[in-house]
Amino acid sequence: MNRFVSLACLIAILSPLSVFSEGLRTNVVAVVSLSSEESEGQSVSLRYNEAVAVMYPADPTFIQGVEFELRIPKAYQGSESSISWSVFSRVYPAPSLERLDYSAELISTQTLPARVSLNLVLPMIDRHGIKSGPFASLVPMVVGVERFPLVFKLSPVGKGFSPSMEAAEFKLIVRPVLRDEGGIKVSVVYPDGSDRVSAAVFIDDKRADTPDSLILVKKGPHVIRVSSEGYREEILTIAVVAGKINNLSISMTPNAPLLVFQAPAGAYVAIDGLAVSQGDLAGLTVEPGEHTLHLKIGDYSLTRKFMALRGKVYTVVLSVELEISATP
Repeated sequence: MNRFVSLACLIAILSPLSVFSEGLRTNVVAVVSLSSEESEGQSVSLRYNEAVAVMYPADPTFIQGVEFELRIPKAYQGSESSISWSVFSRVYPAPSLERLDYSAELISTQTLPARVSLNLVLPMIDRHGIKSGPFASLVPMVVGVERFPLVFKLSPVGKGFSPSMEAAEFKLIVRPVLRDEGGIKVSVVYPDGSDRVSAAVFIDDKRADTPDSLILVKKGPHVIRVSSEGYREEILTIAVVAGKINNLSISMTPNAPLLVFQAPAGAYVAIDGLAVSQGDLAGLTVEPGEHTLHLKIGDYSLTRKFMALRGKVYTVVLSVELEISATP
């Protein structure tokens, strides 16, 4: 879920030039991985002096940042400054629930705000689309793949915690900040036995350079058009959701001329000297060009020539009219 964020006045923010490795001793209560498939994030409970580790997403295609939402328990209302949060990067070795000692680089730290929740966002790409707003604080450091794993830690400031504060649990939600893009994958399917020719895929009338690969587009409705020589053009409209991939299977239909016959039962139909079976009367494709139709019912027969054009559907009607009238 994309959220608007503002650049807050964060204390002890370290610039990339001043970041240094230090010893980190903490109890990691959970290790979570970012995923665009889990846009609502993962929720973890932790107490002060505990931490949560965040791993780099297996597929970062749609992710532009990571957000930490910390919900502060009532036991700390009025005493928020007794706890500080910290975000570390380049945590080594890999975070584990059984390990306590690590080396890491401190990105940012600050005491908790006098609010019911804290929201932090760290961009993961240089050209991110995270906009300013009142809901969260943007940490001005890009944490690319080389800075993972990350650790979010709560630490006490001073002593003298009440029993209720020591027992209180914070709720931390770690979620990906998604780009305003989704994906489209197009698979073109041809009828069995048909020639497979290259297909052109157009998104909103713009031709895709690599139609067999993932196509990134802005979220919202898009018109997909697939054309292939010798086949009918297929057009459909889809709704693209941010962070999701639309897998489209487009079945191509040959655009050869199609003949549909309407004839009484028992009628004989032939085209270019070849009889047409009863099963083919509902639809028979022919090659473009001139053809000769021969239709017969009883003693009545008729032969016609016609020009079949590509992409056209022709309806052939054979009817015999019998009119009986009496003279006055």
